[in-house]
Amino acid sequence: MADSPQKPPGGGGIKPIPTPEGFMSTAAKISLADMALALREEQIEAKVVEYKGELATNPELDAVTAQVVAEIQRLQQAARSVSGPPSKPDIDPDEKAHREIELIQTLKEMLGRTFRPGKLATIIERKLGEVAKRFARLFFESELADKIRGTTDEMKVMRFTEQALYHAFAKVQGDIIGSLDSYPYGHTKVRDRAKLQFSEMMKTLRNDYLARTTPELNTLIKFLNETLTTFFSVELPPQLGELAWEVVKEAKLAEGSKSVGGYKISSRVFGTFRTTFERRFMQRLVPFTEDEMLRRVRESMAQFRSETIRFVADPAIFSSVCEVICESVYDMLYNDGFLDLPNDWRTRLATAASG
Repeated sequence: MADSPQKPPGGGGIKPIPTPEGFMSTAAKISLADMALALREEQIEAKVVEYKGELATNPELDAVTAQVVAEIQRLQQAARSVSGPPSKPDIDPDEKAHREIELIQTLKEMLGRTFRPGKLATIIERKLGEVAKRFARLFFESELADKIRGTTDEMKVMRFTEQALYHAFAKVQGDIIGSLDSYPYGHTKVRDRAKLQFSEMMKTLRNDYLARTTPELNTLIKFLNETLTTFFSVELPPQLGELAWEVVKEAKLAEGSKSVGGYKISSRVFGTFRTTFERRFMQRLVPFTEDEMLRRVRESMAQFRSETIRFVADPAIFSSVCEVICESVYDMLYNDGFLDLPNDWRTRLATAASG
């Protein structure tokens, strides 16, 4: 029987946990989108740095993910409260309508250069490589945790010998190192070799355990790449006009735009533009991607562990996709002269591009 919907601690929406059969309700997918967006805001607020090319665990990111459910309502309230400069009370309604039409049309056209029907833009192809790298990092972080990611009390089932040994030694690693330091030695080299050998043993256990999970990871990365390729080249392009309309209207960009050979988005309203754009982007990304990923998992001949099916609904996956893709969009809009970026964001994007 399928799991009944669960509510996250502290209230809020349905907890986004797939059933053992690999299905999620509409309410659960909406909750997942909210959690991913909240995590994105939390990471920006806390200035969490994601180091590319490293697959080491990041306790800070794990802590953020574990706490995000309880903070969804507060973060959503904060996101909704972000606003641009006060609108001019004397703005002419016809002028405002003209600005909106021009902004919507320009934003739609510029997004269309990146999200092309039937074919991925080169920049998106490159960014999908970055998404895959981050996905692998999140997967390994999740595997090395003794509890199911995003929970505080759900212990993982030990399915591999190497997994059980790794977690058993990891729990007492500090005590073992302390004991090795406390013994009397005829020479310090003996102590150093003992500690080094223990460290090598832990590394071997970790690598052997992760190697047992790598086939699942490779399959999931293939599914993710196929799903995102379809989303960016088939699903999203027909919706760009609607997306541009929603963002311009809801963020009230016409009231904070400026005209320099055509209306453009001012840096003063970038915060409002970003939160609105990412909210509408995530509302499209999450339901489609989650459905497609779970469908591929269900239809695959491979046998996925229940922990892996749960991982597919990790909000950090979608927060990471949002960060990689949306920040490339802001960079594109800035380079094309349609968006003015605050100085700190220009520095952030330049740093990410050179990383």
